[in-house]
Amino acid sequence: MPRLSLWNKNKGNDYDFIDRVVAESVNAGGTGVYVHKYVGTYKDDTSASIGSEELYIQDVVFLENRDRKYDADIYELRGAYQIADPDFDLTQFGLFVNNDSLSMTFHMNTCANMLGRRLMAGDVLELPHLRDDLLLGGGAAVNRFFVVSDAGRPAEGYDARWWPHLWKVKLKNITDSPEYRDILGTGEQADDLRNILSTYSTEIAISDKVIELANSEVQYDAGYYEGGHLYVDPNSQDKPGVYFPGDGEAPNGISIVGSGDAMPLDANDGEYYLRTDFSPHRLFKKQGTRWIKVSDDNKNVWSAANKLLTSFVNNDKITTNTDGTTQSEKTNMSKAVKPKAD
Repeated sequence: MPRLSLWNKNKGNDYDFIDRVVAESVNAGGTGVYVHKYVGTYKDDTSASIGSEELYIQDVVFLENRDRKYDADIYELRGAYQIADPDFDLTQFGLFVNNDSLSMTFHMNTCANMLGRRLMAGDVLELPHLRDDLLLGGGAAVNRFFVVSDAGRPAEGYDARWWPHLWKVKLKNITDSPEYRDILGTGEQADDLRNILSTYSTEIAISDKVIELANSEVQYDAGYYEGGHLYVDPNSQDKPGVYFPGDGEAPNGISIVGSGDAMPLDANDGEYYLRTDFSPHRLFKKQGTRWIKVSDDNKNVWSAANKLLTSFVNNDKITTNTDGTTQSEKTNMSKAVKPKAD
């Protein structure tokens, strides 16, 4: 009696029988799928040297084909997939349905006989059973379009004799990008699918609304484009405010006649003078018999130190210790911490 073995290196009648049963199962229970076959790229003809235009990679750096070419004919297949409940994604904006990817199974030999090959990355599948014709606002209802991102033989597609019969593909939602202009159109026509599927106009409207709201909430400040530090407005009562401080410079690039702790006696009308004995430094303008305040140098553009460093260097405050003695807050380390004998 010969040894029993399910494996046979040749595909015989058993394989043909099982393959017909599997094909009938997918054909009877699967949903209709319209296949837009990827056939290569537009710009390059060098793909003929490797035997197939579909295998040619246009951009070897990013490993992508941007100028895709699709067959003008549409092929109808039957595919099956496990329908799952929507995956609600809780984000900072609320609950969103995350169902932009599918895994669909096809009969492998049917794909090969109809397309001349199996489904591969780049093919676009149109699913009419996911068409939503109950949109609010009366929007145009279109079928769902997915692009094949990966493909392979599923574990459940093998028979008892170790021969595969199924082909599984991973699908992702397509976008209104130039890769799919053969299918969605260029957008130049009003009825192009690209104009219907695109979210560009909605995103632009949202962006314009955000800018409009920002302009109404925060008024334009002439000092917005100026450099320097931002400080908290001490006069704001209800909430901390930020203001752009003055820089102590004369307007329109006019030079000041000098700086110091006393006004010059020989100054002419319209001349500017910086008083350095003020904290912060204050700029005045001579007008008749008066010196008019122009601005304070809150940015310390006349000093090499920033605001925090200036308050430390020019600290003239006196502090009282716990034992009642007093001393200057600005004290050398050698005087503040004196060495003691052990």
